[in-house]
Amino acid sequence: MGRRIDRETVHYPGRDDADLINILASIEETDISIIFVEQPNGSVKVSWRAQPGFDVSKIALSFGGGGHPAASGAEVNGSLTDVQAAVLEQTLPLVDGGHSV
Repeated sequence: MGRRIDRETVHYPGRDDADLINILASIEETDISIIFVEQPNGSVKVSWRAQPGFDVSKIALSFGGGGHPAASGAEVNGSLTDVQAAVLEQTLPLVDGGHSV
């Protein structure tokens, strides 16, 4: 129910979270986009999208996920707050320091 309210609050018409991450990734000034979706089982689904030159698949792999350099994901056990902190800790150096992890 909370996710529906979140979507309505920001006037997002889609129902699929993959659509949202793709919209965020299409913003020209964005190098890497991340979306976090709490799951009913106590985990968090994390999706990364990256512009050419950035490889987010290595980060997703470190969380037990996978994908491609430009589009990857993982389902991570933990609270939203803890997962966000861990993911951002590993992702921010990629953006701040260059194009490799």
